[in-house]
Amino acid sequence: MADFKIVISDPASKKVKQMKIKAKADESIQSVEGEKEGKNVPLGKINSKTKQALGVENFVSLSVIRKEGDKIVNVKVHLLVQVDENIPDNEIHVNKTVAEKLGGDELVVTAYRTKAFQLSLDQSKLNLFGIKINDEITLDISGTSLKLKVTGGSDNTGFPMRPDVSGPAKRRILLSDKPGFIPEEDGERRRKTVRGDTISNEIVQINAVILR
Repeated sequence: MADFKIVISDPASKKVKQMKIKAKADESIQSVEGEKEGKNVPLGKINSKTKQALGVENFVSLSVIRKEGDKIVNVKVHLLVQVDENIPDNEIHVNKTVAEKLGGDELVVTAYRTKAFQLSLDQSKLNLFGIKINDEITLDISGTSLKLKVTGGSDNTGFPMRPDVSGPAKRRILLSDKPGFIPEEDGERRRKTVRGDTISNEIVQINAVILR
């Protein structure tokens, strides 16, 4: 059975404050199971002052521009933050795997509240079949229980789920808005194929937002 891809967005991160902080490898921070496979989020430790300055609640993103061969790439890492008052101001401690991905055991990165991140989830371990758009689910991420609301998704052929189409089946309907159709002119309508509002084994991506 294929994995779900779940895209989790934070609706409270519209006005994101960016800061330059030091990312430092810390051997006391262990890798989280599933982290390397994209099935979980690594942990990062910051003090409460830095967390408040960033406006972070659960997740922080680190970004650094680095050179890989002839290419300049922007490396991004999303972390679940834990407060540790022993960490100096404007500093975040990460595990060795994250430090290697960023490019060094100690370097300056851009940090900001995470807008969205993606996880790959085993369908056999997380049974979401029958869940509908606007339903609430609870997901365990790196030991933290997160409440989410399903906002949409798409199937294995790219057809999007629609909240106004009942059931899991594909249907061809007349649309005047997204998902499924973006009109180029006012009042334009097109007949398009979409998925219903219910998750089935043909859904491969689920979109959700964090509830607080």
